Amino acid sequence: MEHTSDVKKAGSAADTEEDFSTVPTTSAPSESGFEDLAISETDSNVRVAPNDTGSSLATAIANPPNIGSARGSNNALNQVYPVPAPAREASEPTSPPTRAENASLSTSSSGLVLFDLTNKPGGTDCFSPHTIKTILDLKLLNVGYERQRLTFIQVRNELAQRIADNVTVPALELSDGSHIVDSWNIAEYLERRHPQGYRIFGDSSTKRLAALLNSFGKTVLAPHIGPLAQKGVHAMLDQESADYFSDVKIGKQRWAKVSSMPQSEKDNHVQQAIAKLEVVNSMLICEGGPDSTPTQPIGSSADTTLVDSTGGSRATSVSRARKPLWFAGGDEPTHADFVLFGWYVFTRAAGERVTNEIWTAHKPIAKWVDAMLEWCGDLAKDFV
Repeated sequence: MEHTSDVKKAGSAADTEEDFSTVPTTSAPSESGFEDLAISETDSNVRVAPNDTGSSLATAIANPPNIGSARGSNNALNQVYPVPAPAREASEPTSPPTRAENASLSTSSSGLVLFDLTNKPGGTDCFSPHTIKTILDLKLLNVGYERQRLTFIQVRNELAQRIADNVTVPALELSDGSHIVDSWNIAEYLERRHPQGYRIFGDSSTKRLAALLNSFGKTVLAPHIGPLAQKGVHAMLDQESADYFSDVKIGKQRWAKVSSMPQSEKDNHVQQAIAKLEVVNSMLICEGGPDSTPTQPIGSSADTTLVDSTGGSRATSVSRARKPLWFAGGDEPTHADFVLFGWYVFTRAAGERVTNEIWTAHKPIAKWVDAMLEWCGDLAKDFV
């Protein structure tokens, strides 16, 4: 691959919502994950210049796969995204749908296109923590869609030409050619416009929890999981995407650190990730669980006897405790679960041993992961 001077720079750094190049590789990374950058945001979002015929990037897109003609324009990007608002309640009706939304937000796949990230042309491996959030939102609402899985090279070139220079995935295209980019924007759009969109968050408390966990993943977990998973991601990519990933997106200097990281530093990142997840573990056990000492542990089939206001006793079923313990409670997961689960899937690129060490260290989190995998069904077959 040629030096970055041979390519045309455009837009922002990210192919997905945060740039892998911002993930520190030191043993004591910053909490923000934005310090000690090897490259700036604009430096890693590159498109091949028309006169660049010598680089491997140019070769990679000389005969790109057809991902469709551009039906929208940059002006239509995120125009349909609603302004931030309190979570929609079940009793709150959706806004009158447009013709495009009637066609797009149905159980059929007519009109809605999801642009996803994968490992190679024609590949099916799913590893982006952000596209997974949107995939699971669409599953929750039973929305049909066409799924176009693109490589890093295709995102930075064909998709950028189709939508906007600074496009990231996930990105949704509606039947009228308008686009919504960023998983949180997409979640809020579905919440407001789909007839059952209130299920995305459930209530304002859950929406705030989802926002917290979304930031937690990007700023607290990513500095530790990123350095562990990047080498695995690189190994699964086609050659052109691998060159882009290491030389441009991560940066050659930083990639040299990642690819030669000593085992002691890897072990430190694992232990740091486990420690950070204690916050989530505390949330899962606050009402009783395998790591706590409640009167009636979660998973028991017995009834709990409570004292009523008259001093008598009444039996209360704890069948709720036998159900998967979703972050918001209730009978189904919400976006709050999806924003963290994406980081579990991304961790799998680091290998089975690392994944198990991090995500089974806390029993309630391990139980939650198993419940999420079961809920995902066939979608889980594509997880790396």
